[in-house]
Amino acid sequence: MSKSFGPPDGGASLRGVPVYGFTLIELLVVIAIIGLLAAMLFPALGKASAKAKQVRCASNMRQIGLGISMYADDFDGKLPQTAHETLSTNKIWIRQIHSYVGNSDDIRLCPADPTRMDRRESGGTSYILNDFISLPIVDPFGQVLVPVPKLDQLRQPSESVLLFEVADEYGPSIFSDHTHSRSWLRSGWKGVVADIQPDRHRGGAPNEDRTKGRANYLFVDGHVESIDAAELKSQFDQGINFAQPPEFRQSSP
Repeated sequence: MSKSFGPPDGGASLRGVPVYGFTLIELLVVIAIIGLLAAMLFPALGKASAKAKQVRCASNMRQIGLGISMYADDFDGKLPQTAHETLSTNKIWIRQIHSYVGNSDDIRLCPADPTRMDRRESGGTSYILNDFISLPIVDPFGQVLVPVPKLDQLRQPSESVLLFEVADEYGPSIFSDHTHSRSWLRSGWKGVVADIQPDRHRGGAPNEDRTKGRANYLFVDGHVESIDAAELKSQFDQGINFAQPPEFRQSSP
């Protein structure tokens, strides 16, 4: 009498070992579970990646702040020049602080900046100086009416923004290195987002007025804050130009 090594229900066998397959329903359930887990995991991974980029960006800004502070110490409290004052790329501030930051070229680029590779090639930076602090006011003949304040002359350094994250639309050239914030209240919120990216660190696509997200801001005292774009838009709508140092706001008409 011969013995059968096949499975009792007539299923396939391999070398006498019964092999049982999944039913279609079981496969669909497994696929559905995998899809559900992926849907739960991917947003978390995306948020973690965005947060890591924000932290690295903030670290870059702190190092730049140290470089600017050391430069100012060597030059009687004065900031290095912006492209508004010089056509020599070697004199532009992002080049001038190079030796003060250990000749690190990476800190001038934010990992969350989609144009960072273009900025790298052009010698540009993902961060721009506040023109209230870095540019003098001159008359049509080039005579200085209001000089650039020295850093130690600012009475509220912890509330005075020194460096912003540059807008995507502000070209990658090395000459795109400062804001035009003195005109923001005249040009409106569109003028703000033409210079800076208040929603640089966000999840998902941007909304129309760029208020869905956050950005990092370097202050004169060297600390970096992550501020919600909607909060800045609210201040701006109340007529507060957040780029203007507080003592300048108090003296403005």
